[in-house]
Amino acid sequence: MTTSPLRPPRVRHPELARWLKSRVKTICDVWIARVNSYPPSSSGRQLPLPPEEQLRQFYFDLCIGIELGRFVALDEDLTALTREGFQRGYRLNDLLYIIIALNDQAWEACLAEFLPEQALSLMRALSLTLSNTLTQIARVYNEEMQASVAGELEKAQWRLTQLDRAKSSFISIAAHELRTPITLIQGYSDILLNDLIDPSNERAVQIANGLVTGAKRLLRIVNDMIAVSMIDNEMLALHFQPTSLSHVIHIVVGDLKGEMMDRDVAIEIEPLDRAIGTIYADPQRLYDMLMHVASNSVKYTPDGGHIRITTRVLQAGTGMEPVIEIVVADNGIGIAPENRERIFDKFYGTTDVMRHSSSRTKFKGGGPGLGLAIAKGVVEAHGGKIWIDSPGYDEVKRPGTTVHILLPMRTKPPETPTHLHLDLEELS
Repeated sequence: MTTSPLRPPRVRHPELARWLKSRVKTICDVWIARVNSYPPSSSGRQLPLPPEEQLRQFYFDLCIGIELGRFVALDEDLTALTREGFQRGYRLNDLLYIIIALNDQAWEACLAEFLPEQALSLMRALSLTLSNTLTQIARVYNEEMQASVAGELEKAQWRLTQLDRAKSSFISIAAHELRTPITLIQGYSDILLNDLIDPSNERAVQIANGLVTGAKRLLRIVNDMIAVSMIDNEMLALHFQPTSLSHVIHIVVGDLKGEMMDRDVAIEIEPLDRAIGTIYADPQRLYDMLMHVASNSVKYTPDGGHIRITTRVLQAGTGMEPVIEIVVADNGIGIAPENRERIFDKFYGTTDVMRHSSSRTKFKGGGPGLGLAIAKGVVEAHGGKIWIDSPGYDEVKRPGTTVHILLPMRTKPPETPTHLHLDLEELS
């Protein structure tokens, strides 16, 4: 017989089996009474006792197993006893005590009838079998524990998924409900400013400008919320059309000109790679993506800093279309390593909430934390990739941050959604 060192051998011993069968009252009955006198408990609450019929069946199958050397029925009894005990809330020690109590009771009965040498011979055989049952109980209990934990994790994951869906639905519904009245406010504010207010009334013009500016900011946040919701639900629709990447980049920088002048931050656009012509993309979504990336760079670059935007064509390998790399590099305060991945999570921000600002470019000003999540969603919807490099965070040395964006250089609209599967080290 081959045995595992963790699973002691069980032996056939007809003499021991006959003796156990003949001592039901002095061993089995007393053993059951001993088990019942120490009921399992949990948090001060007494748990149900193991059924007497189950314990008696275990005892008789133990006798049969020792008599015939076949322990299949005993193993089934042990598995059932352990699983049902686990379901009742028993600890592992509660189950092990059942077997230990049987071993102790058998020892007492054996020593009362036999000389020490004979008693030792009989009990050695019984102990080998009962040691095996202890091992099996521990194994089955561990399996039940693992299954229970896995089940709880699965339930927790399901609840988190439902919660995330509910949150996304709420954001989507709330954003759509808000957009209509905000659009009305913005429209009527423009009418007030341009048609109804006397330009010589500086106070009225100032109030109207405040209404227009606030409405634009609020509409921008609502649109971002809708975009995030669409990205979460994989419903972000792209309208591919011939697009000049250079034109989109210059529009983004032009729209940030006022904020850059206020912050004394310079943005340099290096000439595009001549190989980049007209590509097929969604120009509005590319604008949104680049605006979020560029304004984020401005936000974390101190006054007097600079940002450089470069583009180049990379060859992705034989049979694959070339890839456009857009690099937005600043000499700002950088990003800590632990934040590089999470920076693309929605509602995540590295700035203290006490520094929250409605401005998209105020230095270290907090925001809703949607910009880079939208940028990532737009890039991936185009089939591209985006990531961040930074030596670390340091407000004194200002190591800077570099955002890398890869986009397929398409010469026609894609027939189906595609994603880049590239080894970045092989790009040239």
